[in-house]
Amino acid sequence: MEKKLKNRVTVKIMGEEYTIRGSGRPEAMEQAARHVDELMRSLTRDNSELGDYKIAVLAAINLADELLKSARGYPRYRVEEKEKDEEDELV
Repeated sequence: MEKKLKNRVTVKIMGEEYTIRGSGRPEAMEQAARHVDELMRSLTRDNSELGDYKIAVLAAINLADELLKSARGYPRYRVEEKEKDEEDELV
């Protein structure tokens, strides 16, 4: 069985550096991290009284909602089946 090479990128989320590894394209990994960072910053602006842990949980719930809507075929989140099959895992 052939092992996929792991790409490594360092990203910043909420001012903290994280090194992530995965078989996805580095650009896709960076884009995902930017999406998480933007979402968490937005949630922080709207919920300034919440700590980082709760902001991270809210971000995870929002991302899970996006994923489930995509899987159900909501027009805003629709991705061509061909693209799904060709995409590697990010991490």
